[in-house]
Order: sequence, then C-alpha cells, then structure tokens
Amino acid sequence: MSEPTNAEVLVKLAELEGRMNTMEERYDKGWALLREDMAKRDADAAKRETRMLLAMAAMIGLGIAILGFIG
Repeated sequence: MSEPTNAEVLVKLAELEGRMNTMEERYDKGWALLREDMAKRDADAAKRETRMLLAMAAMIGLGIAILGFIG
C-alpha cells in the first residue's frame, strides 16, 4: 500500500475539520439547551419556594388565631 499524497491528506484533513466543526456546533447547541433548561428550573424553584413560604406563613397565622380563640 502506497503512502497518500499531500493532496489526499489535505482532503482528508478538510473532511475531518468539517466533522469536528459539526460536532462542536452540536455541543454548543446542547450546552445552550442545558442552560435554558436550568434557567427554567431555577425560575420554577423560586416560584415553589415563594408558595411554600406563603403557605407556612398562613399556617402560622392560622395557628396563632386558633390559640387566640382558645386562650
């Protein structure tokens, strides 16, 4: 088997660069989607935390009111 010519090597290198760029684009898109999903998750977690704090405050208020009526 003979050694490839410089032209053949350059063509193969160009093909590999093209594939590498395609994979980099895929990874970049994947990271962008992951960041978007994490931002949505963080926003949802903040909403849940706010609702939980309001529910706890309401329960504490209700408990104080009940104790006020009993006492």
